[in-house]
This record gives sequence, structure tokens and C-alpha cells, in this order.
Amino acid sequence: MVYMKTNILTLALVLMTVTANAQQKAKTFSITPKAGVTASSFSGKMPATISYVIIPEGHYVDGGIDELRPVDESTLIRAGAMGFGDMNNKVGFTIGAEGQYQFTSVVGLSLGAFYTQEGAAYNTKGHSSDFDGVKVSIKDDLKIHLNCFTVPVLANVYVWKGLALKAGLQPEFAIGKKTKGDVTMEFEGQAFKAESSDADIKSFSLSLPIGMSYEYKHVVADLRYSFGLTDLHKNKDAGIGGYSFAHNRVLTFTLGYKFP
Repeated sequence: MVYMKTNILTLALVLMTVTANAQQKAKTFSITPKAGVTASSFSGKMPATISYVIIPEGHYVDGGIDELRPVDESTLIRAGAMGFGDMNNKVGFTIGAEGQYQFTSVVGLSLGAFYTQEGAAYNTKGHSSDFDGVKVSIKDDLKIHLNCFTVPVLANVYVWKGLALKAGLQPEFAIGKKTKGDVTMEFEGQAFKAESSDADIKSFSLSLPIGMSYEYKHVVADLRYSFGLTDLHKNKDAGIGGYSFAHNRVLTFTLGYKFP
């Protein structure tokens, strides 16, 4: 019985110590500018696509009706598209700030605003194809670049000293959506280069960020992972091998300085 009481007392002292170390000053507000790196990709099927239309010399459209002329191979319009789905993480950066209100010594709520680079890289380096006389060569990996304005809203629970666990919701607004890569097309000895095109992705999405942060002498290291909750496709015909939902997946690491 004495041994059990001793264990209970020891456990109580440990819990009191952990709680004391975890405490932040209640009813305070702080601002933390942050900057860091991201590693992002997509879940599901979100292909990077290349589309082309080649109009041979002398072939033109007048008032929406093709000029009447003899049909031969040299006057046919070539059109096609190809998609690539084998993707890797794309590295980017993020910068912004978060404001946090500490409701109690343990629980706080933060609201942030960040410029964040997201997207994915595709295994296309060295790819070449020849279809219907059109040769397509890709020098490097195609990348979908999403330049986003993100607004994370997080609950922060301090569990030990400056260590906090966090989770919440994050609206994301894509202010730039491009598919980029060094692509060369060749037809009848003439070469054409393409470097970017618009990506067929929705401008708004919603994510679930979870993670942790550690604060030491006002310096805050933050690691979080964001799961996309909304489908990114603009149309349901997108995807390779049939339609599939596609969501953002973003790992973010930042360093910041907390101004109380």
C-alpha cells in the first residue's frame, strides 16, 4: 500500500511538472513571421499534359470553314495530347506570418497568411515519341507549379515546455497555375519549343494541416503536413486510365521568430 501511494505521488509530481513546463502565458497575443521549404505532390491521378496543334504552311481557316483544296498529307492539321502520371515531390518555399491568441496556458488558436509553392514533378526527363510525323522530346522533368496563398487556422496544444501539437483547416487560393518544362516538337524538319502552359486545376482548395512546433527563446521550428480535402480537377474527364480524385499533399518546414 505504501509502495502504491509512493508511485501515485511520483506520477502526480511528474504530471504537475509536465503541465507547468507546457504552460504558456494565458490571454496573450503573439505574431510569428516564418519562412521555410515545402515538398509537395498530388494524391490520385493528376497528370501533366502536353497538347499540340500543328497547321502546315498554306492551310488556313476562313470564317470557320476550311479552304477547299485537294487533300494530301502535307495539308493535314496534326493535333494530339499526351499525359504523364509518374510523379515525384517538387521542392519549393513558403513565407508569411501567423498571429496566435493564447486562450489558456495550454491551448492557443493561430491564423496565418503565407505565399506557398506547391505542385509536383514528373518523371519525363529524356522522354521522346514520334506519332503521325510529330516528334516530341522532353529535356527535363515536367513540373506543375502552383503558387498559392494559404490561410492556415490551427488549434495549438502545448504538451511539454515549448512543444505544441497542432491541427486545423487551411483554405488555399492558387494565384498561379503552370505546367513547365523544356519541350521540343519537330514536324517536317521544323522545330518548335514550348516551355509553359496553364494547368487545368481549380483555383480554390481546402486542406487539413497537422503537425508540431517547438519554441526556444522565441525561435519557433514548425513541421506540418497538409492533406488536401477537395478535388483539384476542373473537369471529371481528367486523369490517366479514367477519372480519379486528386488532392494536394504538402510537407512544410519553417523557422520563425515569435514576437509577444
